[in-house]
Amino acid sequence: MSLRTLVGSYDQEVGASGTITQAEHVIFAYEAMTQNTAWKIKEIQVWLNSTIESGGDGRTVLNYCLSTDFLTPPVSGSGGALRQYAEQFNARDNRGIAWGQGDYQNRDATNLDFRVVAMGNIAHGVVADDRRAINYLILNSIIQSDNSAIATGNTVNYRIIMEAEKVTAVESIVHQIRGMAQDVDN
Repeated sequence: MSLRTLVGSYDQEVGASGTITQAEHVIFAYEAMTQNTAWKIKEIQVWLNSTIESGGDGRTVLNYCLSTDFLTPPVSGSGGALRQYAEQFNARDNRGIAWGQGDYQNRDATNLDFRVVAMGNIAHGVVADDRRAINYLILNSIIQSDNSAIATGNTVNYRIIMEAEKVTAVESIVHQIRGMAQDVDN
């Protein structure tokens, strides 16, 4: 089958110290009369840009989940609501197809601030090998920082390699139902 690479980015703001922000971004939408093609995720990497105004030395954490359907949005912007929203990033939610985290150090260099990946390289995410995307891929992200403030310019970048494969009508339906947080085992 054929490999495809999705590469792109979107902006996500980060507020004052301890503030959590979330975003979702549709990165793939497939509409067709017959749904006989599915996509298996082979690799995923998600990272934040390195040139930012960091607001001081500190850390930033990026959590992400690639899902096959929209997650339930948080009821408010409070920390508790966003933590409840983050529960959907867990592997027990059938909409998830890949997950990952990035740890960054924000460095304050007067007016030449920058961000460094904590372990020195952009990590690959974890992919569920038995799940397939039929219609949508949505990249959901949460950013949290202990810096006093991080100004604009927080760009979430992604690189996703996926493989197209033919599926039967029954397989397509099962993957679509499973991808909408339905329990297909019962």
